[in-house]
Amino acid sequence: MKTLIVDDKQLAARQLADVVSNIDEQTTVEIALSADEALEKLEDESFDVVFLDIEMPQVDGFECALRIKEKWPVTNIVFVTGHPAYALEAHGLFPSGFLLKPATEADVREVLAHLRNPVAREDRGMRVQCFGNFEVFIDGKPARFERSKTKELLAYLIDRRGAFCTMGELVAVLWDDGRDTTSRRTQVRTFIHDLRTTLSQAGAEDVLVRARGAAAIKRDAVNCDYYDFLKADLAAVNQYHGEYMAQYSWAEITTAWLSSATYL
Repeated sequence: MKTLIVDDKQLAARQLADVVSNIDEQTTVEIALSADEALEKLEDESFDVVFLDIEMPQVDGFECALRIKEKWPVTNIVFVTGHPAYALEAHGLFPSGFLLKPATEADVREVLAHLRNPVAREDRGMRVQCFGNFEVFIDGKPARFERSKTKELLAYLIDRRGAFCTMGELVAVLWDDGRDTTSRRTQVRTFIHDLRTTLSQAGAEDVLVRARGAAAIKRDAVNCDYYDFLKADLAAVNQYHGEYMAQYSWAEITTAWLSSATYL
């Protein structure tokens, strides 16, 4: 996401930029200290969201918003002001949000979760989707697994959130018939080898962690909607509609927990 902060007061602009950066470390944040500077930046590059101070000299936020909406209609405009009285006039311009100074991180998260024009996330590297069916995307395209159980193995490790899983546990999950045989443990090792190869091709070889007779994933290295949900990311919370790794019966316990979880 690319964000532009427009405020003639540099300190206020920096403070809001820090809040936005804390919410999404991958976002690009730029600052303009006047409406004219903001419009020049928009001529040179596109922005997903513009946080626009209303009270500025020469060209105020309302006039700047009108110019932005005329030339870049899909750009999200969020008005920022220290005066609640501006809310009604701002509403008439149909912005994506309205923030009162000083805006808290919770306020900004709420606005970003309900933007009028959805922001497409950049699909670079590996992304894991748990809501609905379990899927893995590499550079925006579905990952190809040599075996379906290799994909299920990864799904289970994701579900375990970084906890080490023994060979016996993985055999029980992948076959679900109570038979723990030497041949099946050998197959699990083959699946782990396949998984390591797939992750390496995605540039995500550090995601898989091995120990003697066990495997896990490095949770902090995974871009995943489920993990974003656990961090109370509002966009991820809004993406959950009651289905989690729907193709796997062992995921029903986590599904039940997700459906009962509430974030205020």
